[in-house]
Amino acid sequence: MHSSIFQISTKPISKENYITEETFIGGDFSFYDYCANMGEEERKEAISNLVTCLLPKEMFEQTSEDTILYKGGVEQWKAEFVANVRKKAEAITIESMLEWGPVYAIEKALTNPLDTYYHFYLNDDCTNTYAETSLSFVKFVCGLEPGTKFYVGGVVDYHY
Repeated sequence: MHSSIFQISTKPISKENYITEETFIGGDFSFYDYCANMGEEERKEAISNLVTCLLPKEMFEQTSEDTILYKGGVEQWKAEFVANVRKKAEAITIESMLEWGPVYAIEKALTNPLDTYYHFYLNDDCTNTYAETSLSFVKFVCGLEPGTKFYVGGVVDYHY
């Protein structure tokens, strides 16, 4: 399966510091089978899909090819996260605690609250060799003030 890794920062990211397929070192503990650079049109489409298909429209707006405006609303997002985790926790019973489904569902809700295979690289200087699940992106947004712009740098396709 394929998905995308988005480089996100509150500062503009120079093209020299965009993530590329080379950013993510393979090895025994790598999540990715392989990564591939995207062309400019694919990158633009991926950013548009991030804003229009994954992120809540009332909270985010794409203001340019590389810029996303956070409009506010994280409190509602947090409330929905907590309600979702509680609902999934209620499904875990003494009888089901050893079953894969209910335990996996709560693990997924905790580590990937946006329920996406998109990963996020929250560094503007390209010094990390890994990207993170949507939990890190949600935490990033929780630290923003309404009206904050954030920038998308490189976008890399990955296979898992």
